[in-house]
Amino acid sequence: MECGFDSRPGHHLNLRMKTVGFVYSILAAVMWGLVYSVSQKLVEKSSPLAVIFIESVLVMLFFIPIFFFDSGLGKSIIPTFKANWLLFGISVVLMIIANFLILSGIKILGASTASIFEIAYPFFVVIFSYFLYRTEITLSFVAGAALIFLGSYVIIKFSH
Repeated sequence: MECGFDSRPGHHLNLRMKTVGFVYSILAAVMWGLVYSVSQKLVEKSSPLAVIFIESVLVMLFFIPIFFFDSGLGKSIIPTFKANWLLFGISVVLMIIANFLILSGIKILGASTASIFEIAYPFFVVIFSYFLYRTEITLSFVAGAALIFLGSYVIIKFSH
């Protein structure tokens, strides 16, 4: 069962974890909304590449003390990287490109307008997941994707 009551042992934990996952996802959306709004100010007088570089350095400085004080993290980094180095490389390159593109879009269009177009990324997650991992594409996904694109169109068409 996807939602609702299930009497199987341990199911309540799965439902609780799903709820936590939904809360984390909603909070992430809120945080990204704040990031985009702040980024609009950052890219007004600076290049997207400079912003990415400074943010990357600050993230590294944030994590260095955590790395040294959390022995479990330090022990897991090398094996995790060794087992997945190619995926990490691909992910980093894609993150740099995606960050550059969204910051450039924010610089040109503003955070609100750029985010309306960028909101279509769940559509691409499902498409890429299908091709990479053979996950199922359902009718509800197709309907939801159509609504995302329709909603973006309506917002852009009638707000300018």
